[in-house]
Amino acid sequence: MEGVLKERANKITEEEFKKNLNELENVETQEEMEKKLDNLMKGGFFLTNWMKSLFNKSSNEEFKAVWLSIDEYKQQAEESLQTSWRILNLPTWRLEKRGSHRGDIVESVNVDQLGKVYRFTGIVDCPAKFLYEEFKNNMAKLPEWNPTILKTEFIKEIGPGVDLSYQVTAGGGRGIIAPRDFVILRRTAALSRDGRVTDTEPYCYMTSGISVQVPGYPPQKDMVRGHNKVGSWVMKPKSTQTSGGKIEECTIFHWLMCCDLKGKIPQFVLDAAFATVMLDYIVHVRKFAAESKAKGLF
Repeated sequence: MEGVLKERANKITEEEFKKNLNELENVETQEEMEKKLDNLMKGGFFLTNWMKSLFNKSSNEEFKAVWLSIDEYKQQAEESLQTSWRILNLPTWRLEKRGSHRGDIVESVNVDQLGKVYRFTGIVDCPAKFLYEEFKNNMAKLPEWNPTILKTEFIKEIGPGVDLSYQVTAGGGRGIIAPRDFVILRRTAALSRDGRVTDTEPYCYMTSGISVQVPGYPPQKDMVRGHNKVGSWVMKPKSTQTSGGKIEECTIFHWLMCCDLKGKIPQFVLDAAFATVMLDYIVHVRKFAAESKAKGLF
């Protein structure tokens, strides 16, 4: 009898879940969607766990990884840097969500062969070079001040400005999207106004990354392995004048993200999760910058 009741509950849950998904697809604003998503999660134990099971289903793909040559890694890293630069400067971005901090916005654009790409833009009150060097040189310390990143492990340096790392990111989507892990091939560089790597008078600083497979880092049984198609943090120097007439350096901060979280996650949930993660992330970046300034680090 207990088995019959559980089967019936699961069937009702699945039907109710699909009904709610259909309703959510017709919402017109981000605020309306988030409200409906909250209501959906209050639908009970079976419904919430059905969503978690669906959204966090691991892939059964066989893990096959071999070390590539240094030149192959360098080529892939350089291509990811240039792809990020090209997408960053596309003219077709459209608004997804505004943040509570003045000027914070999350936008999106659809790119052939990649899909939907998200871009955050906001101002951070610290020099761009300081922030860039922190991301570049102290990657393993990021989880100490940024709770959206649970773990960062350096794997191997490939060459100047090119390395491999393992990362675990916090979950999202009101708790229904579990943490994901990634193996990232990263490229860091100062760029000129036309996107060329430069050592003199940079227009901006970029750290870009794409997912790769390497020996010794297979998907974990208790973790969903995400796939970072293209992603980057871009820091542009900007000078501002205070009310007292003092000139201070700040950063125009961009975060570019195109990520496959795996699992069967509807697009509206991804839109909410990515926008929320980006707007949460910048809060911690600003807090870190303020604390660094108080310590006299810049």
